[in-house]
Order: sequence, then structure tokens, then C-alpha cells
Amino acid sequence: MCHLFCESVQAFQAGFAPHAQQLMADMPNYTDQAPVLQISEVVTA
Repeated sequence: MCHLFCESVQAFQAGFAPHAQQLMADMPNYTDQAPVLQISEVVTA
């Protein structure tokens, strides 16, 4: 499990996309579970 906090979906995509292929290829070295990407909005009062 991994938790990342980004200012926006666009910021996440900009940071993840250049490394996506390498990260996705490495995942089977750590788990046999299918990856799940969940994007949520943090709301504060």
C-alpha cells in the first residue's frame, strides 16, 4: 500500500507518468495483487 498526497490530479499525473512504466514493471517483485489506483479529494473545514 502506498499513499501519496498531491496538490491536484494533474500534479500526480505529471509526477507519475514519466516513471509509470518502471514502477508498474517493478510491482510484481513485491506482490501478486493487481494494482488499484484510487484518487480522492481531501476536504478540510
